[in-house]
Amino acid sequence: MSLDTLSPQTIARRAAAEAAVALVESGMTLGLGTGDTAAHAIRAIAARQLSGLRCVATSSRSAVLARELGLPLFELDDIAPPTEAGGRPPIDLTIDGTDEVDAQLQLIKGGGGALLFEKLVAQASRRMVVIADEDKVVARIGDKRALPIEIVSFGARHTLQRIVSHPMVSNAVVRTAGTEPFRTDSGHLIVDASLAPVGSAIELHRSLKLLLGVVETGLFCHEASLVFIGSQNGTVRTLVR
Repeated sequence: MSLDTLSPQTIARRAAAEAAVALVESGMTLGLGTGDTAAHAIRAIAARQLSGLRCVATSSRSAVLARELGLPLFELDDIAPPTEAGGRPPIDLTIDGTDEVDAQLQLIKGGGGALLFEKLVAQASRRMVVIADEDKVVARIGDKRALPIEIVSFGARHTLQRIVSHPMVSNAVVRTAGTEPFRTDSGHLIVDASLAPVGSAIELHRSLKLLLGVVETGLFCHEASLVFIGSQNGTVRTLVR
């Protein structure tokens, strides 16, 4: 497909994905992100036909795409024992998209509902590289998008009320898929929380995690080390921690 037939957003996302995939080498263990932008990276990885790759998908959707493209998939627990203190993380490189990113490389993720698996894979990685278009860059986390929060389904209304009562949350709703609640690959629910101006993202994350019923938040405060930002003309700039 020629660039003339692609939307500006697709051009930007594909450019960022290809820049990130240039970091992939034969024999690497890779984390495969979830979402439209991450899908561009998965296709670019497969197109390079590198030998000895081992891939860990962060969602059933990414796993399906990877299998269709012939990428070898492994479960996180199968690639190596859990990292001991001071040991080397088992995943060499994870490439994933984001819903927001600020100048400190803090992220909001979870628009695709895979935030728990994405964070598990990111924290098992030596390096997490993020790909995005310019629309995802914000001056302050929470400026444009709601924060996804994964919660258990049992007692969900009680957990929702705890989240709504948080002083940094201005509104929160349970995400739906059609007429039913959206469910993650783990069977959990997602609450999308609109935020008041965020001072400390890490403190917000920690305080939300203390709420009974909350499994994980979409705040990724320290995981990313490099971000590729694609533009509509196909050029790419970087943000580095």
